[in-house]
Amino acid sequence: MKKFFALLKVSVKSMLLSSSNMGRKNRKKAATGVGVMVLIAFFGLYMSGLYSSLLMSVLAPIHMEVLVFIFMGIAALVSGLVFTAMAAKGVVFGGKDNDLLLSMPVSTTSLMASRVSAIYLENLLFSFFVLGPAGAVCAFMTQSGVGRNPLFWVRLVIAVLALPLLDTALSVLLGALVAFVSAKVSKGGVIGQNIVMAVYLVAVFWFAFNLNGMIDGLAANAAGVKESLSWAAPVLWMADGIMGNWGMLLAFAACCAVPFALVVFGLGKVYRQAVTAFAARSARNDYKLSAQSASGQKKALLRMEARRFFGIPMYFWNSGLGLIMLVAMGIAALVMGADLRSMAAMLGGALPVMPLAALLMGFCLSMSVIAAPSISLEGKYLWILREAPVDEKSLLWFKTGFELMFTIPCTVIAGVCIAIALSMPLWEGGVLILATLLFCVGHAAFGMLVGLTFPKLDAVNETVVVKQSLAVMLGIFVPMAVLGVCALLYWLGGMLADWAALALPVALLAALTLVCTLILAKRGPAMLRAL
Repeated sequence: MKKFFALLKVSVKSMLLSSSNMGRKNRKKAATGVGVMVLIAFFGLYMSGLYSSLLMSVLAPIHMEVLVFIFMGIAALVSGLVFTAMAAKGVVFGGKDNDLLLSMPVSTTSLMASRVSAIYLENLLFSFFVLGPAGAVCAFMTQSGVGRNPLFWVRLVIAVLALPLLDTALSVLLGALVAFVSAKVSKGGVIGQNIVMAVYLVAVFWFAFNLNGMIDGLAANAAGVKESLSWAAPVLWMADGIMGNWGMLLAFAACCAVPFALVVFGLGKVYRQAVTAFAARSARNDYKLSAQSASGQKKALLRMEARRFFGIPMYFWNSGLGLIMLVAMGIAALVMGADLRSMAAMLGGALPVMPLAALLMGFCLSMSVIAAPSISLEGKYLWILREAPVDEKSLLWFKTGFELMFTIPCTVIAGVCIAIALSMPLWEGGVLILATLLFCVGHAAFGMLVGLTFPKLDAVNETVVVKQSLAVMLGIFVPMAVLGVCALLYWLGGMLADWAALALPVALLAALTLVCTLILAKRGPAMLRAL
């Protein structure tokens, strides 16, 4: 067991480790790990708390609370499968330390078990923050008293521990399939992962836009809805077990534990052969010696950045999801313009429409971290780029501008759509677009600065850089904190004058953008040379 826990520690680090090679290493490790856990917890709490409350308000009066756990179980299962399947492909089958670990005096089954257990721990965290809030909502809002029985919490804990076993088994199998396709077909893994994520996002947006109608339908035919979900039998067993059926709960636990064990022992027997086969096409494509169709430095750099951005699914979806949400928000505002205007009229000015739109747009832009991981994604091949006939300043501005090439058009499109949908005066629409464009430029410059300050050039794979690095965490949460300060300044300015309420946040954004841009211009080249 001592060897297993040592291997598990290494596997967990490959999931959460993202420190740089510079000083204060332990503090950076801790900050990154906490950042990842906070992000997972926030997403799970938000999704479960919001939708469990909406569903329970309709289902509790008719004593169909079981549907809440069915829906939350499906959400936890599907979300965990989508996000950890990519991690399984990289951590379990694509880790750069596989050769070292396979040469050690440990069985391949133990190594496989440690890799899979690291995936399980991430799924467990997400499962806890999805099913836990659902249980709390049930205990608070139920009218049957089931949530107030101590045994209810025992059954809920068993479900929380068991569900990630099934999720992990499916994630590892899907990750193995993606790794196999990637090894056999050029760009096959990229296409497959992009298709999976696209389908998942379409389902999420469809669910969000049809939520009200679905809730009304649940109230009218809750029993029929449960019967129609028979294809998700394990989740139904879990929900019935949480509500009091111990037999169903044990069947669900067995249904989760058996596939997990089969995956660990089955793939463990062939783990060495699988890793060897999947690594056959591990050479990077970014720097192959071949004729380049692009002419000129700028076109060559653009081609390189675009190939990386669109060729690494984890990079594209983590960094581009905010832009997709931004454009979708603008289009949705146009479609539902009449309803939004009616809602704003009913509120009678209780909520400031334009500042609220700016905050939502800023939130989406905060998640569009393209520049922050750009340097780290060069990895150990950064020296090749440094040897190119391009000076450091031009290289940094090009990488920063690559983010702006996507964020500026999406911001303008969303801002115009929202301004039209809400019938904003021309000056209000102009302020909205100006403020968000300032935020775009500041976000890109700040992202490049934190990427240079907290680089991770020896990451085991791109997932560690894009999903879990300290630079990415700072690139997301610091701009979000700036949005909170802007909201506070708007409130304080409103106590002075209407013009001050808008001027103070815009002035802050302009000042921070100018500071980040000047620091990047003066210190950026030296920071890049230091790497």
